[in-house]
Amino acid sequence: MVKGNAAKRQMVGQLYNNLLKMLTRFSEEIHIRKFSDKIEVVTPIAFVAEVRQLLLDTPGIEQVLEALQFDQMNTLDDIKVKVGEVMHHTIKDKTFVVRAKRSGTHIFGSTDLEQTIGGYMLATYPNSGVDLHHPEVTIRIELLNNQLNIITTKYKGLSGFPIGTQGDVLSLMSGGFDSTVASYLTMKRGLKTHFIFFNLGGMAHEIGVKQVALYLWSKFGSSHKVTFISVPFDDVLTEIFRSTHESYMGVTLKRLMLLAAQEIAEEMQIDALVTGESVAQVSSQTLRNLALIDQASHMLILRPLATMNKPEIIDIANTIGTRRFAES
Repeated sequence: MVKGNAAKRQMVGQLYNNLLKMLTRFSEEIHIRKFSDKIEVVTPIAFVAEVRQLLLDTPGIEQVLEALQFDQMNTLDDIKVKVGEVMHHTIKDKTFVVRAKRSGTHIFGSTDLEQTIGGYMLATYPNSGVDLHHPEVTIRIELLNNQLNIITTKYKGLSGFPIGTQGDVLSLMSGGFDSTVASYLTMKRGLKTHFIFFNLGGMAHEIGVKQVALYLWSKFGSSHKVTFISVPFDDVLTEIFRSTHESYMGVTLKRLMLLAAQEIAEEMQIDALVTGESVAQVSSQTLRNLALIDQASHMLILRPLATMNKPEIIDIANTIGTRRFAES
């Protein structure tokens, strides 16, 4: 939840611009309208599935209400009949309630809408009665002037913040479970997430990391252009093997990666780095070792997975579709 009208306007405005960029790729027939607390997307039936999925994958959207829209709904009689036609099948053998929101100039109020529609459906169609407190079915409508929206389905969105409202970060990507989920979480939080990969040898690994980075960007962040950077690090690894005691190799490698990432981030005017480390998951990620790694850089380091267990991370990877990349 965002406190403050100015911040809310900024969020809605950024989300509107993000959707405008992405939805026009489907069709110029898709129209977007911005309100103070919501955004309305009107799409031809042919694009409903694609538009729905894009909205559900867009950071900053709390919920998606799918609705059928009807114009020239001028009277209570017009409205009650139309709602009955569309929604009567949902209340068969079930208790129900009608909830209405209204804006514009009308000779009736929201309560009149609820009572009129509810009474008409109660008398006209098979049902188990009205229950104002614990209904099995809630019929939701919105009336904007003479335009009626009947909410047919409610979906939970990603939440978070719109990308572009929280600045840029540079995420250290290995292509495994942890770094991909960490990058997803920063994108969900509204951070424009760039990717950096340290190639320890082998083009196949780099291609795999590029594929998962492209997948994350395409699915969750395509409203903004980002950068993928590959840094050849095989010579650095060879030197670590030659000159470093085995027990310090992991920490030394990560310190050098942070140093290199910091230099690149500063050139890109990025204020923070992202890693997929989780406290005590492996020996290099004890609290002491993480502190030693951090001392190599003066930049803010974000660790979205710091207190997560591996099964929790894998669950998120399953949900967002990156598990197949991590296991390949």
